[in-house]
Amino acid sequence: MATALIAGVLGASAPALAAGPSAAAGTDVSAQRVAPIAATFNVTAGFTAWGQSVYVVGSIPALGSWNPAAAVPLRTTGSTFPTWTGGVSLPPNTYVEYQYIVKNANGTVANWEKSYSNRTTTTPPAGTYITNDTFGGY
Repeated sequence: MATALIAGVLGASAPALAAGPSAAAGTDVSAQRVAPIAATFNVTAGFTAWGQSVYVVGSIPALGSWNPAAAVPLRTTGSTFPTWTGGVSLPPNTYVEYQYIVKNANGTVANWEKSYSNRTTTTPPAGTYITNDTFGGY
């Protein structure tokens, strides 16, 4: 019934509509989706104090949609400080705006990287994406 309705709206015949690859028995529709981009964010933020953490937050859901509570955490160690690093999957071929924030141990935002504009990028169609930024340095 739904196929006939769609076929009528699209002006196609039901058999032609059903013959498409997504309608074939055993076809894995999820395999047809585009693979996400493995993104790594690196930012130098040597001003952070003990107990503070750096996060990346941005314009798309994978980066928290500008919500600090949903921002992506970055990590550092004694040997990598002052560089903070973290990874997240991003959609390919997507325009993204982002900034870095510093949170206190209790989750409050201590410092939000503000400027006259956001950092911007477009993710590649496949593969990986890596940033090497300096907090406030753009």
